[in-house]
Amino acid sequence: MCYNDIRGKIMNLRKWLEIAIEDLKKDVYKMATMVITNISDSLKAFEENNLDMAEEIKLRDIEVDEMEDVISKKVLEIIWKEQPLASDLRLVTGIYKLITDLERIGDHARDIANITIKTHKLDHERLLPITIKMAKIANQMVLDSVEAFFKIDVNLAIDTINKDDEVDSLFNELTLLAIDDFKHNKIDHEFGVYLLFVAKYIERIADHATNICEWLIYIVRGSPRITSIL
Repeated sequence: MCYNDIRGKIMNLRKWLEIAIEDLKKDVYKMATMVITNISDSLKAFEENNLDMAEEIKLRDIEVDEMEDVISKKVLEIIWKEQPLASDLRLVTGIYKLITDLERIGDHARDIANITIKTHKLDHERLLPITIKMAKIANQMVLDSVEAFFKIDVNLAIDTINKDDEVDSLFNELTLLAIDDFKHNKIDHEFGVYLLFVAKYIERIADHATNICEWLIYIVRGSPRITSIL
């Protein structure tokens, strides 16, 4: 086999790999859109005590799980058939990690929907100002992490990671407020615990958005974790 034949085969393999990866990105974008919608709707359902919307989110989460399964199989197929190297392999494995975090974010949206169902008969203020602020930041972090991933924007990824500390700080502040309210019987204890669960799920959503950004940095730099964020 001559050099030109070998070079032609390599170029064809590269072309097929690029097509496969682009197809993968479209699926991931679809999954991300579904998850982001579920986050927003789950918080809206809880705030408005909307039982029907909460039930719908639980059904939509099944679709997210199915989408993750489809993408996972495509990732494994690419690795097996195309045997990508270096940056291509990092991109494919990064996508695999991305969908894992997206699926878990979707799970937390379902968890919040479940709390709406459990508490729909309780007549209390559904979301506190701190929780609303946490939710806005976490939701934006998910949006920005997905945008950073698709645009390969490391600066946006780092900015998004830095927002996680703000969410953690708000969660700690909310926890202290809840403890004080419990002590002075300012809030129903059962409902207060559910409010803390909602806040914890929001905090975990922010953590998974951070994971997505860290995997993007791994794809670009080849380093699995960043050790310092300026």
